[in-house]
Amino acid sequence: MQEKDLHGTIGKPIGGWLWVIMIMIIGSGLQILISLITTINQLLSDDWTSYFHTIDELLQTRIHIYTYLILSMIIGLGILVWSLATFFKRKKKFPPIFLGLLGYLILAEILRIYLLSHYADLTGQDLSNIENGLAKTGIIAIVTGLYLNKGKRPILTFVK
Repeated sequence: MQEKDLHGTIGKPIGGWLWVIMIMIIGSGLQILISLITTINQLLSDDWTSYFHTIDELLQTRIHIYTYLILSMIIGLGILVWSLATFFKRKKKFPPIFLGLLGYLILAEILRIYLLSHYADLTGQDLSNIENGLAKTGIIAIVTGLYLNKGKRPILTFVK
């Protein structure tokens, strides 16, 4: 079944595996939102009054890591909302926006791993499971990238 919009563009309605991508976007948004709230709560629970009165490298590194994590999550959430809006409007630019979002998340995860491994070296924390998010995002990027660029359904759906 095809439908026309106001400009006469014909496109298929959203369906099939595209719903899985939509659920994945919403789930990722909720995950980022929960992570953002958790990170902000951790930031606010620390005693930062001594930050401005010390030259302690560990304390300064922590504030930089918190700042990076919060900013990267806010930017990722913004791109994710933009991606979701273009998904429901069935815009032709959805596949590149979504793949750009995945690329951003991969780069943000690499930088997060680097920062947290540096922080763990300062504190002696265990980093055995830190790469799981990177592997998951990489696999999702490969599978959805191939589907969105080569699949018949996405090509016929995102036409506006």
